[in-house]
Amino acid sequence: MANAYYTCNLVPLGLLARNGYSPRWLGGAVEQVQAPQRREALSVHPMTCPFVTRLIGAGDLLLSEAPPEDCLVVPGGCDAMRRAGDLLSATYPNQVFVLPMPRASDRLAMERMAGDLAQLEEWLVGRLGGLAEAQEVDHQQAGGESVPQPQLPWMQSPAVDYPSPPRKGGVFVVAGPLSDDSLLRLVEDLGATVAGVESCTSPERWRSLAELGAGTAAETELDFAGLAEQLLTIAMCPRCSTAPRRDHLAFRLDEAEPSSIIYARQSFCDPGSYDALTVAELAEQRGLPFLEIEVGFPFESSGPLRTRVEAFLEAQLLDDDLLDDDPVEED
Repeated sequence: MANAYYTCNLVPLGLLARNGYSPRWLGGAVEQVQAPQRREALSVHPMTCPFVTRLIGAGDLLLSEAPPEDCLVVPGGCDAMRRAGDLLSATYPNQVFVLPMPRASDRLAMERMAGDLAQLEEWLVGRLGGLAEAQEVDHQQAGGESVPQPQLPWMQSPAVDYPSPPRKGGVFVVAGPLSDDSLLRLVEDLGATVAGVESCTSPERWRSLAELGAGTAAETELDFAGLAEQLLTIAMCPRCSTAPRRDHLAFRLDEAEPSSIIYARQSFCDPGSYDALTVAELAEQRGLPFLEIEVGFPFESSGPLRTRVEAFLEAQLLDDDLLDDDPVEED
């Protein structure tokens, strides 16, 4: 089966699967693929966020060696990702589809999204249809025997999940794309609990989006309008630096009832900066301790970062101990 790699959870994976592709998150390939310094490798501006930078490197190496039926879908959730899609599309024609993503979720945005999803399906179908004849020739040249495909070890979806069930009163983590659950495990290793996660790779996000379009046979016409509405409702990410995004974050915080908030921001990420300001204001309104840290992709728990998180959590434990102490009664 052909592989359809995707850079961001703004793609309904069921749409890819129903058209004969195996969806695979490109972020899962970053740690396994250490792109060599090829002379023809794509160059990226040094102030591009690490998430997009690493995805370009992995996508460049992967597409340079992938069979022609494999492809890459790049949702343009932010300016950096749109430029990444244009760069890869220009380098690998007909193997990269850049999916426009609106910053709003009103009716007009949903109508445009529905049209773009229909174009994506048409592109996916056309690619495999055009390659079918060439594949049949290769099959005959191989003596009619099936040609084994290489086994790829990469995750189909982001490998981010809760190490332990979320608990109210714990730390609420807001983050850009996380490569795995290392940050959540760090919080737990330091003696705290996790109340919830708001990230484009959080389990609440990728599980819901992975189900969109699933179970629909290819010969059945897809309801692109309904699919677009679900996609834009679930995918309330930092690209939507508007009142709906703020309301979404406020809802998640009130639902989790955390004792503190940690915001993990990717360096050079403009939408992440907007989100950090919003989360800081929401924390102040609720009287919650707030810590902003800068992380890379993949996430690395370096000494200084671990020290900052540990000091932040210890300060809360100290405050709790002081509040729990009974006042000394005088005779």
